[in-house]
Amino acid sequence: MNFFIFIMLILCLIGLLDKILNNRLGLVEAFDKGINSMGSIAMSMIGFYCIAIALIQKNVDVITAMSSNSLLDPSIIIGSILAPDMGGFSIISGLDNKAFLIFSGVILTSTLGQTISFQLPIFLASLKKDDLQPFIKGLVYGILSLPLVLVIFALYLQIPHLLINLLPILILCLLLIAGLYFSYKKTIFVLTLFGYVIRIVSMILFALVILQLFFDSFSFTSTALISEAMIIVLRMCIVVCGSMILSDILIKKFSRIIFMIGQKLGINSTSVIGLLLSFGTSIAMIPLFSQMDHKGKVINAAFSVSGAYVFGGQLGFISSVVDNHGVLIYMTSKIIAGVLAITFVMIFDKLKKNNFKIND
Repeated sequence: MNFFIFIMLILCLIGLLDKILNNRLGLVEAFDKGINSMGSIAMSMIGFYCIAIALIQKNVDVITAMSSNSLLDPSIIIGSILAPDMGGFSIISGLDNKAFLIFSGVILTSTLGQTISFQLPIFLASLKKDDLQPFIKGLVYGILSLPLVLVIFALYLQIPHLLINLLPILILCLLLIAGLYFSYKKTIFVLTLFGYVIRIVSMILFALVILQLFFDSFSFTSTALISEAMIIVLRMCIVVCGSMILSDILIKKFSRIIFMIGQKLGINSTSVIGLLLSFGTSIAMIPLFSQMDHKGKVINAAFSVSGAYVFGGQLGFISSVVDNHGVLIYMTSKIIAGVLAITFVMIFDKLKKNNFKIND
């Protein structure tokens, strides 16, 4: 078992103990938030996981033939637009190309993929109008941090035909940045529509899995895959519980350190708390976003592209489908990219201030 997963498990069990003790430790609210996430996790990933893998298993020969005629691996495109627990990893693992499993199925899906298919639609629908501009600005910094990290890990994993396979990612990153800057409304519309379609598809596929459970005449997937998906959902839920409790403890017990970190970064304490919550789930920092200062909003948005969910549900999913080496790469790549995104914000903010002083 991965060390960090073990920590999340212990924290989850402490939260359960506190529930038995009638909230003596004050951790029940955080524990309940984690448990309540099970329904939404199940709805978003079970259908994709079960039916996507079943479809790919039935069409392995066709996919293999298509892949063999091109130097560009199809997993690159899939990983760039889908989160790992929203079908991204399941589809890529079904392609049976081990060389790209960790790079596309883990690193790419948990950064660019989760940003496009999951995070963007939710944030755009939830944030206030005045918060959208700093959010989009931060998003651009977050996307800018990705290519360098992807190149480093692609070299480490010895990805074949590196330039050809990274080119679509670089083009997609540039198109996103250009679109958000020069055609903001149209880009937002397309991304929101895409996220909405993904959510609808996940619900439809979830419904098909439910029908198969109750009607033998339906055969969309296998019972083994359904059982496997349910185990993954339970593991994800445990990790989310642990991350929620960890965030709650950090906020309650280390408020002074949080204030000092805020001073160092030049942001208020609410912004620092948002960053801490993002390690578990960036969704938890949405209610705090309007209380952050401008720089804090930009930093939180930038960090969320890669740094979000390092200890959250995604970690629970990844740890259920890959070995410890894969989990370590997942965590390392996301943390490096997240820190790099914050560094970009700090550098450009300093350059902007210096330029303003010179102009004065």
